Amino acid sequence: MDIITFTFLLFAALIIAIDIAAIWWFGSMLIPIIAGGGPYVPTGHDVVEDMIALADIKPTDSVIDLGSGDGRLLIAAAKAGAARAIGYEIHPGLVKLARQKAKRANVDDRIQVKKQSMWKADLGGTTLVFLYQIPYSMEKLRDKIELELPKGTRIVSHAFELPGRTPVAKQGKALLYTL
Repeated sequence: MDIITFTFLLFAALIIAIDIAAIWWFGSMLIPIIAGGGPYVPTGHDVVEDMIALADIKPTDSVIDLGSGDGRLLIAAAKAGAARAIGYEIHPGLVKLARQKAKRANVDDRIQVKKQSMWKADLGGTTLVFLYQIPYSMEKLRDKIELELPKGTRIVSHAFELPGRTPVAKQGKALLYTL
């Protein structure tokens, strides 16, 4: 086999591998939508800062992010002093990415990212919930939150309102609710 044929075959194999990876990654993006949540859209760093500021995190806080994506809110919560932070994410690539980012940020001892639907999340012991979901899932999430969380729990939502509830504070696109 000459060098030109070898180079061509190597290049073709690389293109096929990239295509397969892209199909897997973007195909997995449909899983949250099918499961009743929203697609992955990264929260901007300025919005993360607003959400953390509104949350007023304390060292005793147990934080849950429902649809935690790449883990940026979990990492920010741990850095702000939360005792623990648990993310529920259904996209396997994002779970892996979030775990890697937590390790690089040196907060992986306080962060757990579960490859699990937010609808099956155990909210027991939670004092703070982060949400960035789309409107059609917010009503169902409100019902889950009200059923499973104690009075006084704080909920910080990015952009979308919790139906039937009035935010107690707002900063930028972040909304704070208290049960």
